[in-house]
Amino acid sequence: MNNNALNGAMIQLWLNDNFSQKAVEESLVSKGYAHNLIEEYIKEFKRLRDARKQFTGFVMMGIGGFLGFVACVMAMLNVIPDFQDFFLFGVTILGISLVLYGMYLAFQ
Repeated sequence: MNNNALNGAMIQLWLNDNFSQKAVEESLVSKGYAHNLIEEYIKEFKRLRDARKQFTGFVMMGIGGFLGFVACVMAMLNVIPDFQDFFLFGVTILGISLVLYGMYLAFQ
């Protein structure tokens, strides 16, 4: 079946409401859709859900990398000596955590 025949608004509604794969399947079965059409809907739902997670992961990695860079520069320049430990340890740990979480989302 061609993906253009699938109802994109319905798939987006499922994504926005955080439906599980089983809930999507139950919804389609209750509406009386054919088995092959249900499989196409589930495949498209999983593809779009994974694409959304991957995009969020790459954004998190970018933010974490930027925070790590800022922490490195601020610690090296020592612009505010009282906050050197904050940048060196606090912001760096936050940046690394965001990068790792982004990698988890992007490569899951």
